[in-house]
Amino acid sequence: MRLNKLIWIPLTLLLLNCERTNDKLFSIDKPTQHENDFLFLAESTNVENLQPDSLILFLRKDEFIAYDPVTTSYKNFGQIYKGDKFKIFVLLRSIDTDGRDYTFIVRTFDNGWKIIDDFEFANWDEVKKKFCVGSIDKRLIIEKKCDEKETSDIMQITDEGKIVMTSFHKP
Repeated sequence: MRLNKLIWIPLTLLLLNCERTNDKLFSIDKPTQHENDFLFLAESTNVENLQPDSLILFLRKDEFIAYDPVTTSYKNFGQIYKGDKFKIFVLLRSIDTDGRDYTFIVRTFDNGWKIIDDFEFANWDEVKKKFCVGSIDKRLIIEKKCDEKETSDIMQITDEGKIVMTSFHKP
C-alpha cells in the first residue's frame, strides 16, 4: 500500500506539471531554437506582413495614421481565442532600426471588429536593451517577464475583453 502511494505521488505531480505547460494558448520564449523561440517567431516564420487593406482592421486609428511601411511592418499570428463577447489575436510589430526591434501584442476585439484592448507581452529591442518574453494561457492570464525586472507582470483578460492587472499569482 505504501509503495503504491510513493508511485502515484510523483506521477500525479508530473501530470499536473504537463497540464500547466500545455495550458498555453500562445507563448514567446527566450531564444532556444525551438518553435516558441522569440527570434524564430519574429524572423523565420512563414507569416506574411499584413497589407494596408488588412491593417485597418487590426490597428487603432492613430496607429494606422502613423504607420510607415518603409520602417514598420505588422504580422498577424492569428486568432488564439474566441468567446461570446470578444476574440483575441496576436500581432507582431517590427520596426526597422539600428538593431532588432520586435513587439508581440495581444489585442482583443469585439464581434464587430472594434478594438477593446491590447497589451505588449513580449519585446526584443536591441537598442534599448529591453528583452521580455511572455505567454497567455487558457484562463486568459498573461505573464510578461523582462530581463531587467525581478518579477513578472501578470495581466488578465476580463469577460468583456479588457486587459487588467491582476493580483493573480502563478503557482
